[in-house]
Amino acid sequence: MRQLVAGALLIWAALLPSCQTRLPSTPARPAGPDTLGQRVVGRFRFIGQKEKPERVQYLCQWGDGKVDTGPAVRSGDTVRLEHAWADTGCFAVRARARDNAGHLSDWSEALIVTIVNLSPCRPGQVLGPDTTFPDTITEYSTTTTDPEADLVTYEFSWDDGETYVAAGYASGAVCRAVHLWRSPGAYQVRVRAKDGSHGFGDWSPPRTVHVVARGHDSSSGAYPQTRDMSRGHER
Repeated sequence: MRQLVAGALLIWAALLPSCQTRLPSTPARPAGPDTLGQRVVGRFRFIGQKEKPERVQYLCQWGDGKVDTGPAVRSGDTVRLEHAWADTGCFAVRARARDNAGHLSDWSEALIVTIVNLSPCRPGQVLGPDTTFPDTITEYSTTTTDPEADLVTYEFSWDDGETYVAAGYASGAVCRAVHLWRSPGAYQVRVRAKDGSHGFGDWSPPRTVHVVARGHDSSSGAYPQTRDMSRGHER
């Protein structure tokens, strides 16, 4: 009798592993950028081991309270998901696999993504006339883009001791400003930009504006010396 019981126990022990629930393997650490701009879409890849069960879904936790579920794929296939963060900071991106029976793997190792607010791009050279007259209102324009589509503030420098600040422009919108110079001369006009999270960035390349007295022969090229605003002396 004891031999029969012992034999039954051995058979039961041999069959036990096949009766246990097999969980999906833990996915690899997500792959993707570790630094992104605020509200900039990032693209991430998720992959697990090729095994049974043959079809799984990846659940992605973005670290900001949101979880996305990818499509059902064969185990071992790569799933690509996109995400953008509304706030700045560091966020842990993890994934876990779920099979057709609803069994879940452990969470993967985290990919730490740092979200920053990026400065607006440096504006290009201001657009407008290269020649004007004293006491004549002259219009110039500029534009730039902000990576997070924040509102942009521009500062124009007219190289005569005066500046002009224009705020509240949408990313990519054209900003126009007018100015008049009192005295003849050659002036280096520049512009720079900022958003609500940063100070002003670098100045744009200069545009040389020649302010000539009326009746001056502009074709002669006899312009006054050009003053370098960045160095504070004439050249």
